Amino acid sequence: MDDEQIIIKLTPDESLVLADWLERVQMTDLSSLVDDEAVWTPIHRLAGTLDKALPGIFAAD
Repeated sequence: MDDEQIIIKLTPDESLVLADWLERVQMTDLSSLVDDEAVWTPIHRLAGTLDKALPGIFAAD
């Protein structure tokens, strides 16, 4: 099962909202939100994937 992947399709607007929310979540005390550290690996992976897919979020304007 390690080679299997799940594909999630989001609109650009949905991706932007999710990326923003994930950024805010990662900047909080994560242990107060989730008590299982194993959850953070997929959260960080998802956030990183969104960051790469949305280069506009780093634009100055």
